Amino acid sequence: MVKLKLDDVPTWSEVGEFLDRIRTMYRKREIELRDFVLMSLYPTTGLKTSELLSIRKGDIDFRQGVVHVGSGGGAREILIMPSILPYLKDYTKDKKGEERIFVLSRRQALNINHKYTEMILGRRLRVAGWRHAFALRLLETVRDPSICRKLLGQKSSKVVSAYQQSLQKSLKEELIKSIGG
Repeated sequence: MVKLKLDDVPTWSEVGEFLDRIRTMYRKREIELRDFVLMSLYPTTGLKTSELLSIRKGDIDFRQGVVHVGSGGGAREILIMPSILPYLKDYTKDKKGEERIFVLSRRQALNINHKYTEMILGRRLRVAGWRHAFALRLLETVRDPSICRKLLGQKSSKVVSAYQQSLQKSLKEELIKSIGG
């Protein structure tokens, strides 16, 4: 049994509020485009920091709105939300095809995440929290564990099963609360 640390996973409404706030901050020129794009991709793609930092401009298909992540048997296409795509396009406009879109160390990316999650959510959220929130939302909407596993790049179904169990527990708790038991 896989044990996931799901105690500090943002709700999907928190994700939406975070994305609205970060977009407003960017429009007011309170943050730079790089940080806005990075902090928009974390919660909406389910990508790990290493995956985000390895993306090259040539991995992005702007017409289809997807980014190709990984190689070989682990390769997959990740959808870029249409609301984020124009910003990603603007951010990468001066980059060459083989150039990484984020020239950051892992520590720098994590620090950016900590800075904005603390500022906006009032707590320091681990990057894994974004991935967990994305996975749970994906399972809620798609409801097909094999598709979820593929989109998350999970080799084993054990992690997706752990997400399913977490969702079932949450639904049970919500039902008990709503009925008044």
